[in-house]
Amino acid sequence: MENLSKLLFELSNEDRLTILQHIDREAMNVTNLSKALGLTTQECSRHLSRLGEVGLAKKDIEGLHRIGPFGKVVLKLLLGLRFVSGHSDYFTAHSLERLPPEFTSRLGDLAHSTHVKDVMAAFYNVDRVFEEAREHIWVITDQWLLGTWVPLTTRAIERKVKVKHLEPEDRVVPQKIKEGFRAEDVEAARRGRVTGLLEERVLDRLDICLYMSEKEVAGVAFPLLDGSFDYLGFTATDERSRKWCGDLFQYYWERARNRAKVAEELYRWVTETPKASYVLKNIAAGNEIVDGEELISELESRSLVKQGKLTRLGDIVLERLPQ
Repeated sequence: MENLSKLLFELSNEDRLTILQHIDREAMNVTNLSKALGLTTQECSRHLSRLGEVGLAKKDIEGLHRIGPFGKVVLKLLLGLRFVSGHSDYFTAHSLERLPPEFTSRLGDLAHSTHVKDVMAAFYNVDRVFEEAREHIWVITDQWLLGTWVPLTTRAIERKVKVKHLEPEDRVVPQKIKEGFRAEDVEAARRGRVTGLLEERVLDRLDICLYMSEKEVAGVAFPLLDGSFDYLGFTATDERSRKWCGDLFQYYWERARNRAKVAEELYRWVTETPKASYVLKNIAAGNEIVDGEELISELESRSLVKQGKLTRLGDIVLERLPQ
């Protein structure tokens, strides 16, 4: 703790931190460095001496000051702190508690991303990236906008773009959205599943919302403190941000379950469990359950029902049941 406290104290000075960044880019003598920073040579020498005392900088035989190996490591680690401190209001209202530690430690990779503060601008950006995608679209979300994202996904599938979609197991599709699906969108989704252009998986919960293509991160949004999403976050085109987001997507994708297989398992359970199909059908119809109330909690635990409504998994199972 003593070494850490000393290091943080030296880095807390803006001039010393700026010097460290300058000599990371190129070795410089005191005269040129003082001119670049608008400091006196005495001030600059004093700061360099302090950086040297904690091993962040060193002076070579030619009198040039350069960053040391320890200094390079420290600067890389500071990228994450610089990123979150630059967006302190956002990270005060949003939580990274459930983000895997290996990605929290790499938050500096998002240093060149852009903070989007308006939800309509965020959704517009997703629309544009979906429209421009030519290789793949990767999505982690608990919402799917019927009027834009669904037809844009249909057109993407028609362009042979590979779509991977992750959603929570207990996602409920509002009735108005169910009624608003166009026949061509339903057919495109069916065709995409058959051809492998559309893959859908589910997670027990979402720790992040993410929308990206091979070229751009349309949006990466962290949850609010209560776990819900306001879909505000960051967009990026630079390679490091895209790699961070792509790696995060793959992390969750590998841990998710194929939605069709989960639905098949649930279908077997419903058909093999007395009264389960009756209860499921009556919940869907909004009818009172007069026999089998004890099954409701079981249906909820299996993500077939949520707050008295069928989930998307529940809808899929219901479609297969004899009417």
